[in-house]
Amino acid sequence: MNPLDKAREFRATVNTTVARARARTHAATLGRPGVLGVVLRALVAVLGFVLGRSWMLVQATFAWAGRHLPLSVFGLVVAGLLWLGLEASGWPGSTLTGPVIVWALFWSPGLALGLWAAMFPGSYRRSRLRVWYVRRWLTGTPARWGRKGSEAVGTAAGLGVRQPDGGVLVPGIKVRFAPGAAVLRLNVVVGQTVDDIVRNAPRIATAYGAHGHELRPVKPGVVDLVLFLIARLAPRTAVMPAEFSGAASVGVVPAGTRRDGRRLDLVVRGRHTLVVGATGAGKGSVLWSVAGNLAPAVHAGYVRLWGVDLKQGIEVETGRALFGQVAYTAEQAVTVLGTLVRIMNERGAEMRGVSRNHDATPDAPLHVLVIDELADLMAYSEFEHKREAERLLSKLLTQGRALGVVVLGCVQNPRQEALGGTRGLWPQKIALRLDSETETDMVLGTAAPLAPAHDIPADIQPGGVSATAGTAYLVTEDGTPTLCRFDYWPDHLIHAVAARYPAPAYTDTPAPAPVADAASAWLAAGGHTPALDETPANPRQDEDNEPSTAPAPRRKRSSRKNPRNRRPADATAQAVDGSTGNTPTTEQETSS
Repeated sequence: MNPLDKAREFRATVNTTVARARARTHAATLGRPGVLGVVLRALVAVLGFVLGRSWMLVQATFAWAGRHLPLSVFGLVVAGLLWLGLEASGWPGSTLTGPVIVWALFWSPGLALGLWAAMFPGSYRRSRLRVWYVRRWLTGTPARWGRKGSEAVGTAAGLGVRQPDGGVLVPGIKVRFAPGAAVLRLNVVVGQTVDDIVRNAPRIATAYGAHGHELRPVKPGVVDLVLFLIARLAPRTAVMPAEFSGAASVGVVPAGTRRDGRRLDLVVRGRHTLVVGATGAGKGSVLWSVAGNLAPAVHAGYVRLWGVDLKQGIEVETGRALFGQVAYTAEQAVTVLGTLVRIMNERGAEMRGVSRNHDATPDAPLHVLVIDELADLMAYSEFEHKREAERLLSKLLTQGRALGVVVLGCVQNPRQEALGGTRGLWPQKIALRLDSETETDMVLGTAAPLAPAHDIPADIQPGGVSATAGTAYLVTEDGTPTLCRFDYWPDHLIHAVAARYPAPAYTDTPAPAPVADAASAWLAAGGHTPALDETPANPRQDEDNEPSTAPAPRRKRSSRKNPRNRRPADATAQAVDGSTGNTPTTEQETSS
């Protein structure tokens, strides 16, 4: 046994021992039956409530003091000097009341925030941006969140519309706060469109000092401009996924973090996803965020993973135990696509007239096809493989989502020749760092102005690793872009997940679908017509190799001749003396 296996075994032993000790302690205290157990549980609940609220009071108060260190230190110094003066003068009353009052006056904003956090901890956590706003206001920074300030920002950003009387009409702006962001609701005035706000949104975000912004249409003429004032896209490493909790968890996987700090839940069921990114942008983070977090469902039989990796298989092979069938060549990829089309057709026959949407069960799992290096299959493979792969993949993308067959495709080049005719068939797109604005427009289409994937910095670190790998814009079916960052999956975690949640043994893999159209029949025949291939090499000889007395069939010539191919009239009357020396002239052949 190697040292790594010994360390894993020791860790498992420690975890088991700790779990047993916790269970015994709980059974002896809080888990005791009768009145004693009820009393202990009540005491623990009261103690936890008091300690928790006290901690929130101390945390919020000293957080304010840390952000306003000069003011808080000055209050402590004044209170201390007052106490020393009262002690030295022999003050007959209490020498602590006055200093405490002075200290409380200096620390009153922090104490108010502490009481708020202690009384309403949930509201305090959700309103951390309000704390930021109060801090900015207390430190003397001019606030621009009021009505006049927001209108002034809108005018400076170019949102004003000049009226016939010479005045300037500015869109009405209402400000509300969300976790980690401020939401500005803008009502478009007469003479403006939402596109005007889209063009001027970067100016507004810069005026407010935002780290980024998003635009979310509300209704015609109304749009929400979300300003992110706290950067939360720090890199995060994925963790071991939890045990399978039921069929309801099959369709959504926790894949990373949104810009506002909330968890990114990526919808897999019913959505084909196209992942596009430059080299080193983090396509592997997206791939394994889906495959790795689906591992418990794969182990339970509710999901079946199929892998196509034309990058020598180095990506999929890392977690090979999770995949039921894999393909590392174009020919094998066509076989996998044909098998999935066969499964899709059979499932469609079963669901016809019964249900319009597939629900995953162990007998009818959700099939997820993961394709890495999609351009190698659609553009750089042999012609027959490329043609057949495009035909089969188009069928899966147009029919498979409602039948429980979805595709996750990863590609570097978003151009038409790399994706064939399938570029417009992906309802969900993930744009990692791209090289140019043109590529962003190719991937995201109308959502490109709101999701500048080409502006994501590369930030290459020593060793060739990008510090922003996994950062991407997610555009769902409704066209709303969201900046997010997918979790990083190291190799050892992929190995551990594959070892803990291996796929069951599949024995019912059907054969690929038979060829159905004329073009595929021609490709399956190797580019030849079977009828012509059955003709003997020498049609003038029979099976006994004897010369046939039947005249040789003559090739029909078209009545429309190309004048460039005509020979002079006198040349046709002359004999052509070939290597055999017995070739008759045209006139002799006609007279005979």
